[in-house]
Amino acid sequence: MKITEALKSLENSWSRKEILLKIKNGEDSEKIVNDFCSSKQQEIETLTNFINPKDKILLSELEDLSKIESKLINKIKNYSFDKSQLSKVEQDIKQIPQHKKQFSFDLGFFMMKWSNKFVFISLLAISAIALTKQAWA
Repeated sequence: MKITEALKSLENSWSRKEILLKIKNGEDSEKIVNDFCSSKQQEIETLTNFINPKDKILLSELEDLSKIESKLINKIKNYSFDKSQLSKVEQDIKQIPQHKKQFSFDLGFFMMKWSNKFVFISLLAISAIALTKQAWA
């Protein structure tokens, strides 16, 4: 089996949606990984035959990154304010003078409303500049 075929097969068989469904249905993460490895053993063996020492270092770094992201997600999930901290924050907010009209910038709304127009206008401007440079050259 070629490496490209193995990679495509592995990529097509690992679906985050399917994995999330398995987790929601109560399947254990170890079982999910073991089932995947047993069903794709030939592709995994082909892949490991092409891994060199530099790739192993990269895989180790990616593993460390995933662990850190997992810790961050866990910390965010379990993060909570104490009531004393919350009341202090509320008092600090009350002490800040409030203006009648408060400007708030909603990035999500801006992106939904204007991003396509902005990209389109930017591309038109870049094209116009490029054509002008070609015409004068």
